[in-house]
Amino acid sequence: MATIKDVAKRAGVTIGTVSRVLNNKKWVSEDCRKKVLVAIQDLHYKPQAHARRLRQKHSHICGVIAPHHTAIFQSPFFTHIMQGLEEVAAEKQYRLLLHPLNETARAQVSYRTLLGDGSVDGMFVLNAWSTDASIRELTEANVPFVLINGKITGQEEFPYVGFDNKGGVKMAVQHLIAAGHERIGMINGRMTTTNALERFQSFQDMLGENKLEFHSEWVADGDFEEEGGYRAGLKILSAVRRPSAILCASDLMAIGAVRALREKGLSLPEDISVVGFDNMEEAVYHEPPLTTVAFSPLEMGKVAARKMFQIIAEEPLAEKTTTLQAELIERESVKKIN
Repeated sequence: MATIKDVAKRAGVTIGTVSRVLNNKKWVSEDCRKKVLVAIQDLHYKPQAHARRLRQKHSHICGVIAPHHTAIFQSPFFTHIMQGLEEVAAEKQYRLLLHPLNETARAQVSYRTLLGDGSVDGMFVLNAWSTDASIRELTEANVPFVLINGKITGQEEFPYVGFDNKGGVKMAVQHLIAAGHERIGMINGRMTTTNALERFQSFQDMLGENKLEFHSEWVADGDFEEEGGYRAGLKILSAVRRPSAILCASDLMAIGAVRALREKGLSLPEDISVVGFDNMEEAVYHEPPLTTVAFSPLEMGKVAARKMFQIIAEEPLAEKTTTLQAELIERESVKKIN
């Protein structure tokens, strides 16, 4: 008996595209639709009636798959995303069911097991790995989902809400260069997400465009956590020749890096300048206040929720991918040295 995977392979499209054709969604090109319909006819494929019946009933619950580590419970970044999701969900009389998964669980747990027997009407996936193969299980199960703050490489057709990572890094590096910094290091998150990949790529590009040297010993992984930023800061500061500025891909990591800096007897920004990301409240009240790249995780959550409820209502999406823009907030953690 043919499966949805067989149909996708015969038509040369993704499983998600086949699913959308089967459900008569409006955001599939006519050419793709024809290919899928021909493949269905050739293979005598019959969609599972049980799965369709489950989708016709609404539980008024949406699941949230999120990274399970200390940062998700400590960081206002994730709190504000959840707040945005919750505000829109409440308007629609929906509840949210949180599924925190650490990296080991995320690699081993089938997303299908999180769905239950049609117990959720949709799934929000936070910080998806760039190679997260489990996403296909959601398309096969015909469950609407929206990716938040993490894309799947090569799967641009999935609904997604994220930040302009490259633009944010560009602003930060330009600001440091304008202040006279030529020796710039970076503390990044783990390179399993497109956020970290895009920020690192933009960092390298900006150094190249401005004819500045890239030093691998000035780059470290801080895992988007304060403790990780601290350890990464110690690593960078152990280099024979130190950078004059460090760009951190989150404010939590920046705070950790500053702790490492002070432990080494250095001061901010007199000895080393630091720029963060996210514009957390802690960045405002830090001493000195941190220069940071500001995004709105609250707005991200709201936009993602609105997309979800459009999909559940089978309304056409104005845009599958929404990229929220960045703003540089200049404070006192960057010293002018020119």
